[in-house]
Amino acid sequence: MRIHCPINYNTIYMTDSIGYDYVKLVLEEEFLRAYLRFSNHGILHYELTNILELCAPLIKGLDEDDRFLKYEVIGTIADYLQEV
Repeated sequence: MRIHCPINYNTIYMTDSIGYDYVKLVLEEEFLRAYLRFSNHGILHYELTNILELCAPLIKGLDEDDRFLKYEVIGTIADYLQEV
């Protein structure tokens, strides 16, 4: 059972569009079916915000070329999608 905590905007850096865009790109590339489902239901931004909140500790000081970062983000998204 997933317990949803209120969003802490200081933690997820909503003003940092680089992190948001990175998570969106990984979701689209690796989980296209979920990406399209969220987009078609009009909840893509909401779901990306939730995922970004979970990924915030990973993407501090984002280095998009770090393949291990991408693997961690993929794992976090996969865990999130199993709970949704």
